[in-house]
Amino acid sequence: MNKFKKMSIFLIISSVLLILTGCSGKTNNPKKSINVTTSLNFYGEVAKDVLGNHGSVTSIINSPNVDPHDFEPKSSDARNVSKTNIMVSNGLGYDSWAENLTSNNKNIKNINVGQLMDKASGDNPHIWYNIDTMKKLAYELADQFGKLQPQNKKAFEQNAKNYVSKLQPVENKINSIKKHKINKPVAVSEPVFDYSLDKLGYSIANKNFEEAIEKGNDPAPADIRQLQNDIKNHKLAFFVVNKQVNSKIVTNLANLAKENNLPIVYVTETKPENMDNYIKWMDSQYDQVLKIQKNNGLK
Repeated sequence: MNKFKKMSIFLIISSVLLILTGCSGKTNNPKKSINVTTSLNFYGEVAKDVLGNHGSVTSIINSPNVDPHDFEPKSSDARNVSKTNIMVSNGLGYDSWAENLTSNNKNIKNINVGQLMDKASGDNPHIWYNIDTMKKLAYELADQFGKLQPQNKKAFEQNAKNYVSKLQPVENKINSIKKHKINKPVAVSEPVFDYSLDKLGYSIANKNFEEAIEKGNDPAPADIRQLQNDIKNHKLAFFVVNKQVNSKIVTNLANLAKENNLPIVYVTETKPENMDNYIKWMDSQYDQVLKIQKNNGLK
């Protein structure tokens, strides 16, 4: 989309927000229901668990077929956001459109998850692949909800603890994988799964390659050759492929991996429709790594 069309959309949304927020500049009433909006559905899951029956949560992106990078909100999204108390966005340039939706409304509390995790512009934005992100978000939401409804502060804090407890089996699996990891680096198609790999104790064979694919560029021939040689010479533990991205270069490398019996871990950037929740989504991907390690003779 050209810059003039994008500017017109932004102006429409800004106008809607100005009209609506001008009519609703009231302070938060602790007896009122809390309205939360999240840019991404898996952040919405955390918000629902922590909020309980004390309000409502709306996630703008619910489909795995929508690319958050290129998403453009509708005027209806702007109207809905104008009624919210708390907006949760990923930040780090991943969903700038979400931040724009609240830029004219000072009554909305913005939770930027990237900033919450002490990340800065230019850092890998796929921070939900670090399980600590979801824990920290749960406790931050409990704190913010408690400010809006002090009478329910203890309930929010307990709900956050309960959510973190539900993450424990996944964390146990991560620790088990790390304890028995294969002592080889991994090939990565792009940096979607990198925070998880770091948690699992694996290093990345060629970061130049993944960064080029992430930016939509062709990797340098030398980087392609390096990965080809690493695959052929069995220098890698496995190959992580984001199956939502169509790249002939990655497809060719994946085929080469299969020919040379290098296992492939398939990951996704957005939560698949067949996954009920974030926990099952993460668990299914860690199970792939665990299976590879078991097949490699590690118990």
